[in-house]
Formats: sequence, C-alpha cells, structure tokens
Amino acid sequence: MNHINNNRRLWRRWLSFGICAALLLPLISESRHTAWAEASKPSTEQRVLRIGSLWSGEDDSSFRQQFTDMYELQHPEIKLEIIPAINMNELRFDSTYPEVNPDNLENIRAIMGGAEPVDVIVGDSTLVKSLVEHNLVQPLEPLIARDQYDLSNMAPTMLSGVRELGGGSLYALAPTFMSSALYFNKGIFDAAGVGYPTDGMTWDEVFALAEKVTKKSTNKDKRIYGFSMNRYMSDPFWDMQTYVSPLELAMYDNKGHKMEVNQTQWSQAWTTYSQLVKKQITPGLNGMDFIETERSTYSPVQGDLFLTGKAAMVIGEYDYLNELAGVSRNAAKIKNYNPVDWGFVTVPTFKEKPGVAVGTWVGNMMAINTMAANKEDAWDLIKFVNSNEVAKIKAHTRGELTSRKDYITTKVPSVNLESFYTLKPLPANDPLMNVLQTQKPGISRINDVGRQLFTEVYQGKRTVESALKAWEKQGNTMLGTLEKDPTYYFDSIGD
Repeated sequence: MNHINNNRRLWRRWLSFGICAALLLPLISESRHTAWAEASKPSTEQRVLRIGSLWSGEDDSSFRQQFTDMYELQHPEIKLEIIPAINMNELRFDSTYPEVNPDNLENIRAIMGGAEPVDVIVGDSTLVKSLVEHNLVQPLEPLIARDQYDLSNMAPTMLSGVRELGGGSLYALAPTFMSSALYFNKGIFDAAGVGYPTDGMTWDEVFALAEKVTKKSTNKDKRIYGFSMNRYMSDPFWDMQTYVSPLELAMYDNKGHKMEVNQTQWSQAWTTYSQLVKKQITPGLNGMDFIETERSTYSPVQGDLFLTGKAAMVIGEYDYLNELAGVSRNAAKIKNYNPVDWGFVTVPTFKEKPGVAVGTWVGNMMAINTMAANKEDAWDLIKFVNSNEVAKIKAHTRGELTSRKDYITTKVPSVNLESFYTLKPLPANDPLMNVLQTQKPGISRINDVGRQLFTEVYQGKRTVESALKAWEKQGNTMLGTLEKDPTYYFDSIGD
C-alpha cells in the first residue's frame, strides 16, 4: 500500500475539517487567560493564533476567502495563521521526492518550536501518540476540569481512542471520527433459515454464520458469498490485512532489520482467511470475473456485492446508510432489481482485542503545543471546534460522525446508530514504522511479496507454512538490501 499517499490525503482532510469548524462560527468565548490555569479579565489586544498541520493544501486561497475573512472580521482581536510543516506546492517540484521523503515528526517539531511556534496541532493518531511520547503537547484534563467543559455526550469511540494515545489521559480532542458496521441481507439469512448477526460478535462467530449462508456455484451469477470485507471486489490479501489490523501484527521489526511474519498469529490469520476464499465464503480474485457480465448494461448498483445480493454480509462505512436508503427509495426505477431488506450490527472483533473495530479511526485531532505562545486561545479554539454548536453542523458532514453523539443522525428512519460509536478505533501505527517507510520507500514492496505468496496459498499452490517461510526469507533479503542502500526500490519482487 502506498502509505505516503494515504498520509498525504489524510492530512489534507485534517486541515480542511479541523480548521473549517473553527472558522465557520465565532469562537464561543472572547476571553483570554493570561495564566494557564487561572482565568483573567478579557483582553482586546491583537493576538495571533497559529494552527499547524503536517501537509498544506494544494491551494488555500478559496478556503481562506470562504472562511478566514469572515472570521477575522468578526474577531478583529485574533488573527489566524495556518502553518504547514510540509508545503506540498514546493515539494512537488523536488526531484528527490518521493524517493527521499521528509521525516514527519522532525518537520512538525520544526514548526512547534522556534521564535513563532504554532499554538494548535492538527494530526492523526500516529502523530498525536508520538507528540505525547515526546512531551510536545499539553494535557487537556486540567483545563477540562477548570472550565467544567462537558464531555458527557462525547462518543465513546472518540474518547477511548484519544485516551489510549495518552496512556489514559486526554491530550487532544476530535470533532469527528470515521466508523463502520457489519451490514447484512435479511432475505439471504431468511432463505437459509439462519438467525441474523448480532452486536458484539467475534470474527469466528461471523465467519461461522457466513459459511451457513454461502451459496456455492460454478455459475458466478448464482453464487452468494457469506461475507465480504468490502462491498466491491478487492484483493483477498489486502482484505486479510484489514482483518488482522486490530492485532497489530508486524511484518518486520521497527528498525527494519528482521522479518517477523513466520509466527503463530500470522499463520492463524493466513489459514483462516485463505480457507474463506477456498470455500467461496468470501470473494477471491477468481470472483472478479462476474463484473465483466455487468459492463454491457449500466445499473446504479453495478459492482456492489451487497446491493446486488451477491454477499450476505459486508463491512461498510457509516455513509453507506445513505446509499442503501437511496437505492431503497428508487428501487422501482432500477431495471430487473430486487430490493435488499437490510440491517446492521457492530463490526466483529477479536477475543484478544475486545471492542477494537476495523474501519473505525479518529483522524482530525487537535492538541495544544507545550511551547505555544497563545495557549488560552488555543484551548478556546479546541473547545469551540468540539462544542455542541459545531456538532449540529458536523451532523450533516458526509462520511464522518460528529463526536457529540447527541447529534449523530441519519436520514434513514428508525435505526439505532449505537453500533457506530461504541467500539474502539484501530490503534495508532508505531511512529517508528512510519519513519521506516519514509526513509526506505522500497520497504513497501515486502507487501507485494506477501500478496503473491498469499494468492498461491488460497489457489492451493502452497501451504501456509511454506508461504510464510518464503516471505520471511525474501523479506530479510530485501531488508538487507535496504540497509545498504535505503533509496533502493525493487522493480521486481523476484520468486
């Protein structure tokens, strides 16, 4: 996977969402505290509030015209400055990029120090965890207690995820988060005489249900998969990687010296998921050919395994609710379409990692720089962005849920949305792993070796044991090459 591009896209979204809420409405309070823990009289002196992010947008002009001018007109005593650690407009002209990538933490630390440090940092779980470990962000709980800032209706998903980054304490807050659920086709379960899935199921329980509702067939148009990690066809290797993500299994150590795949948990994961593909319980690459039969005639549900009745259960994001509702309302307009009677429950979890869900994460967190010159305005900004007032606006944001659960809504009538905000988000990536991927871009090719070998396993060409040994051997060879030349990129992954 291209982790660098994913990080870049994610940071653009953090910049957009994190700042948008702050600029859309006036700050709740215009008071400023001259001491960090004690309130003082309001001040009308001109102040600058600097907001730092990792990546800049390609062009901030339209964003500033739409929001910043209005905000600063209403608050002449505060001037907002948006400071990127890495300027994408300059970086795209750098001939060494992406072969040699900047160190994210070092770039962030550069804007957090110096003569004009940023006051607020917008970041993801990996960055916030790293900043906490280096004592670079301010704990928020003393301020929450001082101001009696109400967290009672905050979604457990957001709070538990952020607390975990701080070892049980809050060092940031996030106005929104991403979440998923397990959607199921009631008609397929009814036809098979099998009970519906329920909240709180484990992966083993869901896979057992999936096998009961699977309909095997040599005719791809009549085949029904019991479960799919995605509503669209995808590579089983990446689906398997998603499946094991809560377990935090490492391919190699965080110094890039040695492979760590030839062990029990990897073996169990490969065995479980490859068997699902072999038994046609979940799609394999050979299942992708059904798409060819659909290309001759357009349909608005084309390619969607769940809506076309080809998968009994899928993991789907929160916004999929709107898609399902839209199709249901317009089902009569879709030629030869049989509407799906659907429901959803919490994403299945591992016994080893209770309550940790795939497809769930907190992204646009806001923290206060310990070196901030304007900590009180920074805290006022964070309070506002995470307030009930902003949550009313965020309730209408596509794809994300507001962290104030009172305002988590949907246009779909009579559904309970608790399944989306009770589980824990995926744990933060090891920051040292991100550094490795930055310093040694070619290390991503070890994934491609694993993909090739996993394909051979579910195609019956290799055993799991031999595949993991081969992955370990070839991966160690590649790590050795990168140790000698970090810029080396593998054009061919070999045999």
